[in-house]
This record gives sequence, structure tokens and C-alpha cells, in this order.
Amino acid sequence: MDDTAWIKLALLSQGITASPEFGDWFAGTEGYVRRRNFYNSPNWDESGTSAALPQEIRLTGGRPVVVAVNNYGSSSWQLTWSEAGGPAIVSEARPDGLPIELVNDLASIRGDTDLARVSNLYGGSALSFFSPRACYFFADGTQCRFCSLDGTARENDEYAGRVTPDEVRSAVAAVVATDSLSLNQVMIVGGNERNLDRGFVHQLALVDAATQALADAGLVDEISVHLIAMPPHDLDLIDRLSEVPNVHAGFNLEVWDPDRFTTIAPGKTADYGQANILAALGRLRDAVGPYRAHSILIAGLEPANSTLDGARKLAADGISPIINSYHSDRHSALGLTIRPSYRHLAEVASGLQELHDLYPIQPYWKGCGRNALDYEASLGMFRGSPPDFN
Repeated sequence: MDDTAWIKLALLSQGITASPEFGDWFAGTEGYVRRRNFYNSPNWDESGTSAALPQEIRLTGGRPVVVAVNNYGSSSWQLTWSEAGGPAIVSEARPDGLPIELVNDLASIRGDTDLARVSNLYGGSALSFFSPRACYFFADGTQCRFCSLDGTARENDEYAGRVTPDEVRSAVAAVVATDSLSLNQVMIVGGNERNLDRGFVHQLALVDAATQALADAGLVDEISVHLIAMPPHDLDLIDRLSEVPNVHAGFNLEVWDPDRFTTIAPGKTADYGQANILAALGRLRDAVGPYRAHSILIAGLEPANSTLDGARKLAADGISPIINSYHSDRHSALGLTIRPSYRHLAEVASGLQELHDLYPIQPYWKGCGRNALDYEASLGMFRGSPPDFN
């Protein structure tokens, strides 16, 4: 049995440490994607904050599986390297080790500091733009409790705080001119402006800029544009997405239980409300098409059955659920106080698999969701009984 998808759950639950041998080898390499903390910082160990680590790795097997390198300082899973075997992960559950692949960075980003300032390669195949690199929820003290954007941006200010449509258009054009075969999507995401309508219009302008660059290169049908944002109060603005070819978009619920939603997302509760986000998702589905509208639910922030209740409701309504595993970020309010167990994630993954077998759910991240479970579920990789990786 190909158990790489299940190993991904174990790594997301427990994190990954790096052996000295791996650290020394990786520090001497060139061309692989290093962790670039645009908006999150899931490395707690001293070596994780001071030494270079890969942003994600690919687990090799029947189908390669991308998983984030989240280093919490203690884990039974470790990145290793040897002259004979190359890079691998080992644990008591896999003492023989599992060979891994590292993700190559885009040549265009490696060679252009201006390009690297505004964009990032996410998960090995998504060109990502994060703008604005701030959120008014932090100013109000109502930020989502899992979010570390404010502290991460303060700690690392080498990236653009706000990206313009011209910068997105130029960046996409530059990347596809040299690296188009490495991409399958362009991702637009960011923090929130206090005026949600104005912020959404800005995000739409970035989507239009990326789409235009892809159209100019003749790639608009091959490389999709994906937007995650807060919904606007003026729902008519959502209809503009109906004019964008090959687009996916999402408004994130984060958790399904209404009381837990209030605790986890106080800003979203006060300024929009869970019921209104659901209404906006319905409008989004009508604009972009069934199952091209998405919403994230974060496994580990509520009971597994609650996450799956939400995923079932979304899927039945023609909205593709995105299931992310909660990862502990150093600058978030929750920090390490919550850690989803492997068994919790396996229960969610098994339930998600049933939904993918029942509905035409489309993954938001097409093979590059380093903390997400939906691509693996779309391939049927969570069928059967979970192996014991506790």
C-alpha cells in the first residue's frame, strides 16, 4: 500500500526536525526553495529559526506528496542525509527511511531580487502573491487566533507590504517566460483592509493582472488563477469573477461550530459573521461555477466530526471544502497550545475521502497544498484503514 498520504498526516501532526547532517548538506546546496516567511512562521526549534530549512518536501511513492516542513523542536520524524542515500525522512515507524525530493525554486525568482520581493513559489507549483501583508484585525486585537501574519511581518520585512497589479502582471509574465512548465496555478491571498469592499476590489485587480499575463502568454487555459479573500459586503462585487476565465476563489470559514467560530475568528465574527460568509459563498459558487468556489476548514481547531459536518454541508451545496491541518505558528495567539493528533487528522481525512468519492470536489491546491489534505483525497489516497503512525 502507498502510505505517503498517511505519512503526510503524521508529519503535519508531529512536525519534522532536521539532523545535523541534513542541515550541513542543505546549507551547501543551491536552487532549492528555502522557507520564506511571507505570512507564517511554523518553526519553533532554535535550529529551525537560525538554520536554512526547506519550505516543503515531496514524499516519494506511487504518487509524490507535498508536505510542509514545520519544525516544532521535537518530533519522532527527522530529515536526514547520507552520501549513499541522499535526503530522507526517518522515524521509529519507518526506521528504514523514506527517500524524499526537495522542491526546486524557480530560476526567475532565484535570479531577480525584485521578483523574489513580491512573489513566492508555494508547494512547488503555485506562484503566490501575498498582499496586503497586514490585517486590520491585528490592530483591533481581533485577529484569527491561528494567524501569525503581524509578528511574522515585523520579524521579516524584506518582502513587499502591498503588491500592485503592474507588479503582479510583470512577475507572472517573467515567470511563465522561463518557468511555465513548473507552474499549475497562480495564487492571490493577503490580509484584510478595514473597508472590505475596497480590499476585495484590489484583490480583483490582482486577479485580472495575473489573468492578463497568462492570456498574453497563451497559458490561461493551462494555469489557473486562485483567490482567497474576505468576502465584500457588496455581494455584487463577487459577480465580477464570473468574467475571469479559469478562476477558483474562496472565502474561509476556518471552523464550522458557531461557538468555536466566534472564539477562533473574533474579527470575522464581529465584522461579517459566519452566516453571512456562507451566503457570500453561495453567491461565489454562482459566479465561478459549482466546486470552483472553496472554503477552508482547519482540522484540529474543533472536533473532527464538526469539521466533517461543515465539509459535508459545503460539498452538498456545490462548494469545495479545503481541509487544512492546523500548524502551530510562533507569532499566533494559539501557538503550540493546540496540536492535532495523527488519529484526529486520519479521522478527518477518511471522512473527506468519502466526500470526494461522492461529489466532484475540486482541490484548491493542485498537488501543492503543503498543509492541506484535499488533493490527496481527490486521488483516493485516504481510502482504507489508516496505518499506525502514532
